[in-house]
Amino acid sequence: MSFGNNQGGNGFGGFPPAPQGFGGFSQPQPPQQQGWGVPPQGPMGGGYRTPAGPLDGDAAETWFEVVIPYAGAPVPARCACCNGPASLPRAVATTVTVGRTHYTRRMNIPYCPACDAAVKGGTRRGWAQGLLGLGVAGVFPLLLSLAWQYAPAAVTFVATPVVALAALALLAKLWREEPIARHRGAASGARDAVWMLPFQVGSNATRLAGTNEPWMRELAQMHAVPLAPRGKRPARAARFVAVPILATLLAIPVWFGLHGRVYFDNPTGSPLTFDIDHGLAEVTVGPNEHADLYLPYGRAVIDVMFDGRAADRITGDIDPFGKHVATPFGQSCYATISTVYGSAVLVGPREQMAAPGQRWYTLEGVANVLEPFPRSVSVGRGQTGATRKRFTRVHCATGAPLL
Repeated sequence: MSFGNNQGGNGFGGFPPAPQGFGGFSQPQPPQQQGWGVPPQGPMGGGYRTPAGPLDGDAAETWFEVVIPYAGAPVPARCACCNGPASLPRAVATTVTVGRTHYTRRMNIPYCPACDAAVKGGTRRGWAQGLLGLGVAGVFPLLLSLAWQYAPAAVTFVATPVVALAALALLAKLWREEPIARHRGAASGARDAVWMLPFQVGSNATRLAGTNEPWMRELAQMHAVPLAPRGKRPARAARFVAVPILATLLAIPVWFGLHGRVYFDNPTGSPLTFDIDHGLAEVTVGPNEHADLYLPYGRAVIDVMFDGRAADRITGDIDPFGKHVATPFGQSCYATISTVYGSAVLVGPREQMAAPGQRWYTLEGVANVLEPFPRSVSVGRGQTGATRKRFTRVHCATGAPLL
């Protein structure tokens, strides 16, 4: 079988007519006569492997673009990856969105079984490395919280994608790819050798890109169109972008799940400093004001400092995702107040006084803490009203809100 075009050449752009064999290479001989340093063909056929061992999976490949008349137009009947005999179709597709309408084009590209298996293996390997990297990054906030209990949220959110990238780089180095032989014009073996580029809606012209120059050159000659070199194909896979983003998004709920929000209320006429866990964190609150911090879940010991001396001590258990109020001296009164928006109907009392004399309150179902109700709220589709609760300091005798 010959892979020439029988028109004075073999479709490789000026090379002499191809001898019988795999895309211009001589027929394989017995092992003792094997040429080109290529091992005998395996039972799958096509797709030689390089005897030099794995190449760098991150090595950049030059890619080329060819514009064919329409999706499904004729293509060279050889493996688009290694130029060997092709027996399997591998689909390439791309989708273009205009407004709310999605347009998709597909076509089949010929591959040999070995190259098809190599690309599928590279895809599986990429998914496995991505999931492992995401798992490492997902555990990182937990480990960081054990090593550094009061690690700021910003440190966690910045360090998590860095850890994800480091894990992916290590996995790529340890779990190296076995590329298909480059000396046969092949791709790295981890990604498709030919893919489809975005197209113009309303035009049949279809843009194909590929890293196998001889195959792409023959495709261009078949349709009398130019072969356009497009530089280096991006070396890194999409997981090096997607996994750090997903890891950061995952780190946000993990971090908040390891912390609770504590509101510090100062009902006095003097500034007070709240010292948390013997200096691990602190916040100073002005007279008749309040502030809040996210603190790690668990038992918290809070010393109330006035003029550098401890004036009171507050202890409480911080719940994950919880909301709490810490107030000194236990002399102030607090209440949960409910209100409605739109057509909602209030069920139960509008105001419910909290137990007096406490320094630590754990809140549930409260949207606003020590703050007035917002003028408006957002509701879901189909809803015409909503109920909101707030927790605030009130007058002990009348129950009138003081904040």
